[in-house]
Order: sequence, then structure tokens, then C-alpha cells
Amino acid sequence: METKKSLVKFRSLLRLNEKLDKAYLKGIAYGQSILITIVSNITTHEYCLFLLENSFFGVSIYKLLPIDENFQFEIQKKSTNNDIIWIFKRNNKELNITIPMNQQNYKTFLSKFESIIEEKKNDEYYPDFSFNWLNNYKSYETNLEEKFSYIIETEENPFIHPLSYEISLNYRLSRECWIARQLAIEQKKFIEFKKLNVFIGTWNVNGRNPDCSLKMWLNSYKNKTPDIYVIGLQEMDLSKEAYIITNNEKETMWCEKIEEGINTMNKKYIKIASQQMIGICIFAFVKKELRKAISNVSTSFIGCGLMGIMGNKGASGIRMMIYDSYVCFVNSHLAHDSSQVQRRNDDYKDICKNLLFPFLPPNEDINNYYNGTGFNREQFYTETMLRFNITSNKWLNNICQEDLKEKENIKLNFNIFDNDILFWFGDLNYRLNNNGDQIKELISQGKIKDLLEYDQLKYDYKLINEKNKNQVFTDFYENKITFKPTYKYDIGTNIFDTSEKKRAPAFCDRVLWYKSPNILKLSEISSINFSSEEDEWVIPKNYDSYEDLTISDHKPIISEFEINVRKINNEKYLDTYSQLIKQLDRHENNSIPVISVSSFILDFGTITNNISSTRSLVIKNDGKVLSTYDLITSIDANNSNPSFPWISVKPSSNTIYPGESQTINITLTITTEISLKKIDEIIILRVENGNDMFINVKSEIIPNIFGIPIEVLCQINKPLSYYPWDSLLELSNKKELSDHTKKLMENEEFSSIPKSLYIVIDFLMKYGRDEKYSFNNGNLIIKIYIMYCLKNNIDLDTNLLLFGRSSFSDSNLSSLNNITSIESINTISSNISKIEKLSLFDYQPSESKNNITESVYKNYSLKEIKNKISLIVKKNGKLPSINSMAEILMKFLYEFPIAIVPYEIFKKTGQKFQTLYSSLPPSHASTLNYIICYIGDTMSYELISKDELVKVFASAIIRPSIDYTEKQEHNIINSVTASKKEKVENFFRQYIDEVIPPKK
Repeated sequence: METKKSLVKFRSLLRLNEKLDKAYLKGIAYGQSILITIVSNITTHEYCLFLLENSFFGVSIYKLLPIDENFQFEIQKKSTNNDIIWIFKRNNKELNITIPMNQQNYKTFLSKFESIIEEKKNDEYYPDFSFNWLNNYKSYETNLEEKFSYIIETEENPFIHPLSYEISLNYRLSRECWIARQLAIEQKKFIEFKKLNVFIGTWNVNGRNPDCSLKMWLNSYKNKTPDIYVIGLQEMDLSKEAYIITNNEKETMWCEKIEEGINTMNKKYIKIASQQMIGICIFAFVKKELRKAISNVSTSFIGCGLMGIMGNKGASGIRMMIYDSYVCFVNSHLAHDSSQVQRRNDDYKDICKNLLFPFLPPNEDINNYYNGTGFNREQFYTETMLRFNITSNKWLNNICQEDLKEKENIKLNFNIFDNDILFWFGDLNYRLNNNGDQIKELISQGKIKDLLEYDQLKYDYKLINEKNKNQVFTDFYENKITFKPTYKYDIGTNIFDTSEKKRAPAFCDRVLWYKSPNILKLSEISSINFSSEEDEWVIPKNYDSYEDLTISDHKPIISEFEINVRKINNEKYLDTYSQLIKQLDRHENNSIPVISVSSFILDFGTITNNISSTRSLVIKNDGKVLSTYDLITSIDANNSNPSFPWISVKPSSNTIYPGESQTINITLTITTEISLKKIDEIIILRVENGNDMFINVKSEIIPNIFGIPIEVLCQINKPLSYYPWDSLLELSNKKELSDHTKKLMENEEFSSIPKSLYIVIDFLMKYGRDEKYSFNNGNLIIKIYIMYCLKNNIDLDTNLLLFGRSSFSDSNLSSLNNITSIESINTISSNISKIEKLSLFDYQPSESKNNITESVYKNYSLKEIKNKISLIVKKNGKLPSINSMAEILMKFLYEFPIAIVPYEIFKKTGQKFQTLYSSLPPSHASTLNYIICYIGDTMSYELISKDELVKVFASAIIRPSIDYTEKQEHNIINSVTASKKEKVENFFRQYIDEVIPPKK
């Protein structure tokens, strides 16, 4: 899947107070594509690296690396390319990820990452609860190392992606890929080798016509009679017209002369191909009887001369399949002049990168190409064996896995290294780093070995590497040089340059061959036993120059080789192939997804409004293939609009490996805006390539003091449990009241502001005058007690909250048995942090790490509640109670479904307080006025400044109205901007001045 789409899908897993940083990096771990991302928790100010496994289906969480006191990180640069290795260390474990440095956002990500590490160095960590928010994701983690090992040891299934056990996207392509891969693995059963003799000649002809016989040069071989001739010419055409007009006249002339030189009465050669690029031309001839063994011939060329496009320097090449092996020949002419080493190195790199040989399917529709109608199986399988031999890897490369799956129409190209055998020859133009006189002196003494010490193309009998600095011609080999330099001679003689320039002699003309360090030996893919000398694809035989041709300032080169090429034994091949086809039937049966679910009924019991309640179920993959699922909460055909917006499923879709399980969290969030009396819904579990399953979600709803509209709170004066949820819905949605609700409301008195809100503010006005308090630093236990009292219409024990001495008996308060765990406590208070993201005010919940101890993990009786509050107050004074009450006030303000001043009304009438006041519903207007009076009272004691109070209250009072469904959350988030926040605060400050005149 495309990276950006994958990240969008991953972002949907995060909670509202968790933020995914925009910057990310791509890397490789255990052969898999990895995305390195940074997720921060806004509430706790903690950062974590999420390492995501990127696949065709999207992303899954591979590993979580919290950036804490145990986190270590270092960078190790690789010497061979532009990649680097990032090493992560944590708790004595190490993880290495290869990172390409050429990514556009590399520096940005690294800078951000290092700044976070520096910032967190001095933070204090608490092992018992730091990074608790990561517990939500740990069940999603996968172990790539274990998974990778498991797959290698398992019989391969063609319907499963080999590195990730994904079901393949293209059924027919999967079959062919699997067969090709298995044939590559088992090729020893049907492969034989043919030994062929190859003659390679290269000559810079200095623009001359072939006015002399080439017979002696082309027949000066010392080994066996060549089966193949490959001749490379440079500077074949130096005319100015050659740069702008294609003219094959010179190519034809030289071709005829070569044919004349190699053909005799006893041996006949046929031209296979030629390729000219201005003055660079390559010819390939094979014995007539060998012609049927040659197939899939393609040619190519690349210019790297003037402006990078002119053909005065560059390469031309021929690629062919000989029997069942691919052999490639590259004839090049690199930059001249002894000082231009770097330009020659750059030419080499350009040719390696850009000299491509096309491979065009018979049908441009790639799906048709690989479905058997236009499928050249033999060619495809041979390509696969080639890659298997070169990479020593059991997995098929991009040609039949990733590229073909992502694009319907694709043209494939092969570079020069996509071959069993590669020869590179021509006028490479590397010189000798010494003056001409000393070079000639060494030549006259026959000290060729000493002379090669000065060769710019560093010579070591086997390995060629230009001073080991620029990595040119790495893993190329050259036969031992025993002949004199081939450049530069006076034309018509064998005398080195005597002209005014007196250019120094040099070994410009060379013949090299490539040997991958990972290539398999012949004995590894054949049942034949080879001696150590013969166990090679290329065996050099003769390497010399030919001095009798004098029409050019260069001497031609002679190079002879024996090469081994594969030949498939058709009878054995078909037997192996038929056995593989039989295996496919078993694999196909094993590729059907088998999913089990821990429960098909998810009963939430009773839940309260405005408190998210979560239950989990476990989906297990009992089959033998990776299974992909989607949990659908929509009856819309496109699944675009959720039919049950009060139900949140995370992760709503994912892929599960065989034998592994996935924990699904289903969350219910009910508000008075949702007119539900109870929940009884069906979620569809859709399994790709499998059967649908159905999960029943059930719940009964009981009311909660928070999240109820202001108008409703103004109408009720009894404990909340007195009012059925049905009645609260009728009151909230202003529907016609049922008889039962009318009877309940008969004796109720309508108050101008909510009673519970009045109790909270009255407490703050009476007892918050002595010292400065905070609106987000309450004590968890005290807040739970206050909320319980408000919900059940129980008088607050002020002596207990202020002095730590209770004035009520235990019978006034029952056990808070619903507070059973730290998770449930966090759930009860979680909506403050949830609303934080929806508001204009940067609100943070108060639960500090020091407040959360093991004691909150057990049930609380009334006596324990009182004792705990008493200890807190006696130790710290009344401030924790004042802070807790202030935070409850903010919880009220943020959780009114319709804000005290809805932002929509503020936009229309917010210029003057009186205009705004008259536009509000009566209960909203009275509540606003009362809160501003409280603010004025608080300001009068000069403990909290006006600016601080404006910062706290402006965005809590004037904000968009909220709903808890995810869709609406995102709309609200997008509507909240810094400019709106500033505007709201400025006008709220003005309202305070209008209602409460400043002191004179």
C-alpha cells in the first residue's frame, strides 16, 4: 500500500491525545520495509518510536520503542553506499535498521528525533505507570525475526507473499512465481552445463576505415576455436555528421570486414546482433550450428559524453540467452586524458545505472501476460533462476512480486548485472601515473608487472578497484596483463608517440568480467562434480594485444574465455514441473482463511453517558495463511458513513499471521444527543477470501452527571438515578414528554443555573480565597468523591474536604465498588483529555505520576475513601480539595454537549456582551453571568490574575458544541485554530470588563 495511505490508516488507530508526527523515515529490517514514526502523548508529554511494518495491505505495528531513560541510539555509516544503519538499544537488546540517506525528509526527521532525545534526558520516569498509554498497542506488536525464521523453514505456498505470508494479490501470477521459485531451488535436478569458447576483441580504430585484413587478428586465438566472437570498436566514426544523423555505413563496412576475417571453409559464423552509438559499436557472431541455442537477444546503448547525451563517450551492449543462461557484453569508451580519472569513474557509474535492456511482454496488459495466454514460461522461469543464482536467495525479486502487483501495465528493464555472465571491455582510458620516459624505460626492460603499479585502474591480478576509493569496477576481474601498453602509437608503426605531445603509453584497452560475490558455484546448482578450477562460470584462457595492425594509434586486444552456460534437460525438467503442479492443489486448500472469534456477543452491561466504555474480543487466525479482516459498523455499501457512530472499533481492519491473535477494542460512547434507550447492534466481521461473521454488541444505558445539557440540569433536583435514561433523552432532545416523564417532573422547580454547577462554584467562592489554586491539578480520589456526591445529590462533607475531619456518618455514602482498577479510574476522568483536543484551550488532566499508587488498584469502601481523603487533607491542607473542585468545574464546562456560548452564536452576536447575552437561551445566559461573577470574585482576591482566568475559561465557555462520534470530533478539531482562540480570549476579556468594572 502507498506509504501515505498506510500512515493515514495507522493514524486512525491513535487516540485523541496522541499525535503522529508528520516526519517519517523508511528503512529495512529483516528483509521487510519499515516505517519509523514518532508518536507523542500530549497529556503525559511522552514520546515513543512506532516501527511499522509496511506491506501491500497497509501497516502493522512491528515494535514500540519508548524514548525513556533506557533508550539508546547511534548511527553507523556504511562504507559501500549511501545507506546508513540506525542502531536502537533498549534493555540490553539491539535492533539494526538500514536507512537510505537520500530520503528528502532524512535531515528533518533526524533533527526532530535528536531534539526529543535531548529534551527527555533529564525527565523523571516512574516504571509503574510511565508510558501506560502504550499498553493499548502492545498486543499489535509482531516479531519480524521470529516470523522471518518461521517462514524460511516452512514449505512455500504460492498464494502467500514469501516474506509476510500475505495472500497474493494476483492469483495466476502467484502460481507462476511459486513455480519459478521452486524450479530455481530444485534446478540441480534438471540442469546440465555446456562449455563454450568466447573470443572478445576490442580496438579503438581512430576513425579509420577497415582498409586492412582482420583475419590474422581474429584468428590469433591460442585456445580452442571460438564458438562466439564479440568485437567492440571505439571511434569507429569520428565525422561531425555522425552526431546528428544516424548512418550505418561504417558499421556495415566493419561488419563485412569482421565476417571476412572469421569465416573460413571449415567454420561459418552468423551475426546475432550489432549496436552502434556514433563511434562505439559492438558486434556478436556465433557458429552456425550454435544459432538455435541463442534467444532473447536485445541491444542497448547509453551516451555519457558532451552534456551527458552526446555519444562521443558511453557504451553499447548486447544481451542474449545462450541455451538457458543470460550473457551480457558491454563495449565502452570512457572519458580521455590522464587527469580525468573522476570523469571516467562517473562514466562507469552512469553506464551501470542507465544501460538497460528492455524486456517487453507479448501483451502490454501484465495480468494477461501472466495468465497463460501470452506467458512465455520458459523465459520467465529462466529469469527467475538467473536471479536465484546471482542473489543466492530463495525469494523471487521484484520482477514477479512487488512491481507487477502495483502496476497493471509495466515495462521491465534489466541492467547489466541482471545476467549470469557479464563482460565489460573497450577503451576504458585509464592511464599510468608516471611520466612517459620512465614508462618507456620500464617497457624496454620488459618490466610489465612494475609498470602496472602505476595503473590508474589498480591492478591486483584478480580484483580491480581504482585505488579502492571510488568503488569502480568492484567485483570485476581481469586476466593477467603480460603485453605492452596498447596506447599511444605513431600510426603505421609500432613506435610509441613521437609527436609534439608525446603522450605517455597506457593500458587504455581492457577486457574485464564480473563475478558477483554472492553468485552460486556451478556445483551448487548441478549434480555434476567440478574441480575447483572448473567450478566457475568464466574461465580466462588468453589475454594479449595484437601489434601487427597499425592503422590506428591503439593496438587491438585479444581475450579468450571458456564459459559455462546452463542447459535444461527437458525430460527431467517436465518431471520436476509436474511434481510442483501437484503441490499446488495442496497449497490452494491451505490458502483458505480460517478465523475464530473469542465471543460473538459483547455485552457491556450498564454504561453511563459521556464515559467511554471499552470491551475487548480476540480474533485468532487458525488457518495457514495470513488473513485480512474488516469490522464493519455501516450498512452503507461503501462503508463510508458509520451506521452506529457511537460504536468505535480499533483496529477496524488488519492482517493476522497464521497462529497469531489480534485483540480488538470496541468502545461505546453515548451522549444525550444520541437518542438511544439501549444498544443492541450487529457488527460485521468481514474476512477477505473467507466467510462473514456477526458480532452482537449490547448495553443498557444509565445517566451520568456530566454531558447532560444545561437546560436539563436546570430542571432536575433529585439524584440522577431517580430519572430514567428515557426521560433524560426526552428532556435533552426537547421531544414531547411521555406521561411517565411528566409525572416525574410535576414537582420539580426550574432553577436558573444547574444545581450541581452552583454547588461547585459556591464551594470555590467560599473556600478558595486564601491561596492560589489550579484548575487542572486535582486529586484523583477527591474528584471521584465529589463526582459521586453530585450524581447522587448528596451534601458534600466540607469538614472532611477542608480539615480532614468528617462530619457525616458512613451511612451517607455507599461503597464505590465500580472503581475497580486504574483503567476504570482513568476511563472516568479520561474525557477531560478527550475534550482537550476539541477545545481552544490547551487543557491537561491533573493525574500526576506521584498520585497514582498501588492503592488505587483495589475497591474502595466509604471508610477507606474518608481515611484517604483525611490523610491527603491533613498532610497538604485544603488545597487538594480546592484544586479538585476547580477541575470538576472545568469538567462540567467542557462536557456540556452544547457549550454555554456556542461558537456559532458568538460569531454572529459576540461584539457586545449584552447582545450576546440576549441571544443565548435563558439557562445559558444565567450560567454565563454566574460564572463571570465568580471570575470577578476570584479576581478581587488577587490570587489569580485576569489573564490566567481568561486563558482558563474563555475557550471552555465559548467553543463549538461537541459530540463524541469520531467523525464530528475531526470536524471540530479542524475548526479550532490559533486565530479563533485569540479572538475568543479577547472578547471574553471584554465581557469581564463590561460585567465587572475594574477597581478604581
